[in-house]
Amino acid sequence: MATAGLGAVSHSIEGRSLAVEASPDPLASGIRPASRNDFAFIQSVLSEGLAADTDRYYIHPGDYAWWVYHDDPRYPDHLATWIQNDSGFVTIDSLGPHENEITVFTRPGVDRMPLIRWAQRRLRDRGDVGWVSDGDRELIDELEAEGYSAEYVNRSYQWDLTGELPQPDLPPGWSLRALGGEHEANPRRAASHAAFESTMPWALHLQRYIDFMRSPVYAPERDLVAVAPSGQIASFMVWWADDSGVAQIEPFGTHPDYQRQGIGRALIYHGLAEMKAADMGTCRVITDEPRAATAFYEGVGFNDVGRIRWWRKVLESR
Repeated sequence: MATAGLGAVSHSIEGRSLAVEASPDPLASGIRPASRNDFAFIQSVLSEGLAADTDRYYIHPGDYAWWVYHDDPRYPDHLATWIQNDSGFVTIDSLGPHENEITVFTRPGVDRMPLIRWAQRRLRDRGDVGWVSDGDRELIDELEAEGYSAEYVNRSYQWDLTGELPQPDLPPGWSLRALGGEHEANPRRAASHAAFESTMPWALHLQRYIDFMRSPVYAPERDLVAVAPSGQIASFMVWWADDSGVAQIEPFGTHPDYQRQGIGRALIYHGLAEMKAADMGTCRVITDEPRAATAFYEGVGFNDVGRIRWWRKVLESR
């Protein structure tokens, strides 16, 4: 963690590290560092929020699983999580879109500002509060009253899976399928490395994905790829299921050599059919704004359901 003057310890969730600040906070009530036993609780808070269908934005349980089990090995202690009683949790990520991203999720109806204030005290008011929906007027009013302004924006998209779905259309020789196993991890890695213009050394990039494939959250049948007649993986996506009936795509990408050829579109349609077959009612995806991805998701048929913002506390000098 990048919080000066506070000692840190690490707690493991099934072999992965969640860095947490060990120093007690006399102003906090019922807040404690997360441990491996809290992973299911964190997932349940997020799933409950998705099922409640409120104005609050909840990340998908798959998002959190991806954060933990596909973490950047170059920065093993950047993610810190604390639990507050049985009401919710707060995460501080020093590698967020702006350094020190505060993420707070509580059960529906539970006030989030106490946890936000607690995290800001630890960061000396230099944290950015993330994942706030434009429709979440309750939290926005509180943030504005305490001197926050909106800074960074993501766009949220959804697909109603209860209707008829479009069919994938690819040239002969192409295939849409699940990744075949660890022997395909390197071509899968190569597609991802190119699609996201990663700066990570390829060997480390590969080991990270293999570690993810060996983790308890990995579902091989939901790790989908579009494969060219040459055998090269051209496009990829992981989708996450949840008891709420909401599925999430994270991540999705297409190798630059195969973009704008309908390959990614076909993989998306294949994935949507897999989600529907698994009794998911809604598919969600979120992306930065602005970028070509917004045009892609709108072009393939996703509905734009609003913006998710990161809020920064206005200080005289930061």
